[in-house]
Amino acid sequence: FQDPYSSLNPFHSIHFILEEPLMVQGVPREEREERVYRALEEVKLTPPEDFINKYPHMLSGGQRQRVSIARAIITNPDFIVADEPVSMLDASIRVEILTILKDIQQKHKMAFMYITHDISTAKYFSDYILIMYAGQFAEYGPFRDVVKNPLHPYAQSLIEAIPDPDPSNRLRERKVAPGEPPNLVNPPPGCRFHPRCPFAMDICKRQEPPVIEARPGVYVKCWLYKGF
Repeated sequence: FQDPYSSLNPFHSIHFILEEPLMVQGVPREEREERVYRALEEVKLTPPEDFINKYPHMLSGGQRQRVSIARAIITNPDFIVADEPVSMLDASIRVEILTILKDIQQKHKMAFMYITHDISTAKYFSDYILIMYAGQFAEYGPFRDVVKNPLHPYAQSLIEAIPDPDPSNRLRERKVAPGEPPNLVNPPPGCRFHPRCPFAMDICKRQEPPVIEARPGVYVKCWLYKGF
């Protein structure tokens, strides 16, 4: 998903790209044809006849991403890992792709793990959210609960960085974390966020915090909530 420009084999037609997973599963030819056409229709590449014999270089970035989505759903999976599916697309195309994914999720009752650096797009899918920092757990809970009232200092900084479309807030100072992410080859001791955290204590620098249920259903890895 992450890069629609390199994830599709340039030597294969769209028909073969979509048909190949079904061939691996031993699906009969007539059924394969039907499912290839149906998958293209679901991702709004219509009429399918206009796309089925093309090659990836003949398509736009948004169209390639739709083919990637069609390939992901063509075997009717129960679970899809969508890793940055819109990060390399123009803003004008992102909403279209996210809407397609949401429609597919609801129609087929598929579970999605949506991986992103842009929390503003996660609202299209997420019932729950897990925020990570430097490869480690930071905060987990119901999406609306965490976004409305984040507990971990990194989660607070992340939410604060979401662009506000209200022009009256354009000059509001945003409290984002200073500094740079750590070197994962040699991460800092204790809590990995402590060099950037405005609330860091001595224990944060020495000992990794436990995962704490700070409020019902919301878990945070932070010494600030050890007393809960």
